[in-house]
Amino acid sequence: MIASVPLSHPLLEQIGQYIRRARRIAIVTHERPDADALGSSLGLAHALRRLGKEAAVFLFDPVPFGLDFLPGLDLVVADLPGPETDLVIAVDAGEPAQIGARMYDAILRLGVPLVVVDHHESNTGYGSVSAVFPQVASTAEVVLMLIQTLGIPVDRMVATCLLAGVVFDTRAFAIPDTSPETLRSAARLMESGGSLYEVMMAYRGQHPLRALRLWGEALTRMELRDGVAWTSISREMYRATGTAMEDTEGLANFILDAADVRISLVFRERPEGGMIRVSARSKPGFNLVPLARSFPTGGGHKMAVGFEVDPPLEDAIRSAIARLEELRRSGKLDDR
Repeated sequence: MIASVPLSHPLLEQIGQYIRRARRIAIVTHERPDADALGSSLGLAHALRRLGKEAAVFLFDPVPFGLDFLPGLDLVVADLPGPETDLVIAVDAGEPAQIGARMYDAILRLGVPLVVVDHHESNTGYGSVSAVFPQVASTAEVVLMLIQTLGIPVDRMVATCLLAGVVFDTRAFAIPDTSPETLRSAARLMESGGSLYEVMMAYRGQHPLRALRLWGEALTRMELRDGVAWTSISREMYRATGTAMEDTEGLANFILDAADVRISLVFRERPEGGMIRVSARSKPGFNLVPLARSFPTGGGHKMAVGFEVDPPLEDAIRSAIARLEELRRSGKLDDR
């Protein structure tokens, strides 16, 4: 049974005290944000503005395809927080490296409190206060608890943003971490004006046709061994299909849907070069966090992690698959 989190949790109360004392609040999240990261950040920004705070989301990356329906995109600022900032809230970011070196260095130079709201098991516990609840299926649910702790009414804009985070991060309520409280949170958000229909339409249509062409190329390169399936995406494949790295999001989940696949991995070259980015997913029974933590900047959930491996691409594949097989043989990936 998945344990629930009391709404009046001491960590949420501590963060609430920081928020009440602050006037200008900067919200940051991880690079290449997904729906939970962006929806949770925007939902929190809307709520804090209802509390009378000056709040914005600071993010250099573009809004991902299919998330332009989220209300309040004008609250996203492609810049660093200014010197007038007196509180920073990191949302859905498991460690400072995920925020990005440029952004995190700027936060440190501000010399103001940094608090963390997250649900990743791999969170490193950085920040003045870290409210991290791995038993909760999405960061959006943690943000909802924080908003309720602050006593802020949830309006349609907050509800839509948070509902998107819940739906996308639970794969439309299909992951094992989906609890009765997850469904109750979704119901509360719907009662506050969030449209499940609108969010589900965005969830189903989150991939443009060019991404499917890229996926087709990647699927022809897929290999399978002992229930582990993997494929790779090269810079040449981006150029040939007119795609970008963001168009690979969701491919690892798609491969995992195959009946004979227990673990899936997608290895991605960056268009600009550098480290090879790996997305790994698993079905129940495996905990991939030890695999992710064995590489730089690795982290995530039990069944959904990301990490980076040294290039070149073929060497990265060999080393990561060998590491996975070693950990699997030793029982360190077991989650039973």
